[in-house]
Amino acid sequence: MTSCSGLFDFAAVDELKRLAAKYGKHLPQFALRWTSSNPVVRTALVGFRTPAEAIENLDARGWEISNADMAEIDVIFDRHGAITLPPGWLED
Repeated sequence: MTSCSGLFDFAAVDELKRLAAKYGKHLPQFALRWTSSNPVVRTALVGFRTPAEAIENLDARGWEISNADMAEIDVIFDRHGAITLPPGWLED
């Protein structure tokens, strides 16, 4: 998700924020839900700076991202060159 100049591609972030808003969620909640929806992920390590952020992170529970929107996330990642499965992360 970098441009040729090495700057982060904020267009991808904007697209993901739009999808998160569809569910009434902020991007961190949406990202946590996406991560925990991945069948190979057993644990998501979550950071926070304030108690309010910890409580907000809890809103990633109790709802699902639709299959269509999961596919849309893949399209967004592909369009912006995001690497969601770096080499060596999964054993053959």
